[in-house]
Amino acid sequence: MVSKNRLKFYAALDKRAARAESGLFIVEGHKTVREGLKSPCPCEAILVREGFFGHDEETDRLLSSRRVEILDEQDFRRLSRTENPQGVLGVFDYRSLLIQTVIEPNLIVLFDLADPRNMGTIIRSADWFGIRELVVGEGCVDIFNEKVVRSTMGSIFHSRFLLAADLLAELRSLKPGYRIVTADLDGVDYRERKRGGKSAFVFSNEARGPSEDILALSDEIVTIPGGGQAESLNVSCAAAVIMSGLR
Repeated sequence: MVSKNRLKFYAALDKRAARAESGLFIVEGHKTVREGLKSPCPCEAILVREGFFGHDEETDRLLSSRRVEILDEQDFRRLSRTENPQGVLGVFDYRSLLIQTVIEPNLIVLFDLADPRNMGTIIRSADWFGIRELVVGEGCVDIFNEKVVRSTMGSIFHSRFLLAADLLAELRSLKPGYRIVTADLDGVDYRERKRGGKSAFVFSNEARGPSEDILALSDEIVTIPGGGQAESLNVSCAAAVIMSGLR
């Protein structure tokens, strides 16, 4: 049985500071919990609502060998952040998802991304296109925010993250081995970019775009040509289009 103090501790994980201090984050829903349990990411606790079992065979099977804590409706609602919860939560240690150096031939670099759904969708798209490592700048939304995690649909467990305390310094350290390719409205057609070698693709806050310092550091600036009247593409859509060109 989960103690009231432990429930209070888990409930506090909706705050960035509590996640940073503990190294823990909560995931919710059948698919995301299943992906977490299939990954090497350590799981501290599985919490389900009364009456949960018997509705999803795959999840039931995966939890059959795990210690599961059953919560009443009131306690479960204290932890859930969804309007119509599926009745299962997992508490995971995210530190196994963090890296100190990058090695992959293609990287995603994120600057000043504030919208959690955009962040989560970019992580999910990177997973789809086989890009495993992401560099996350200090001004971005916390990648373990519950809205980010939910938007990844489990892809957060397939990815590895370098959390940059100083993104400009990180980009400078990458330059000897990587071409810095920054997405911006004023650039060459992304399909005409230079090929070969390692590349780090920078995506920025869609309202403000990349900073002047990032543009100055970039080896190449690329854009996605459009033919309509929209001012720009959503950053997560733009990232997916450019990532699709890497295949």
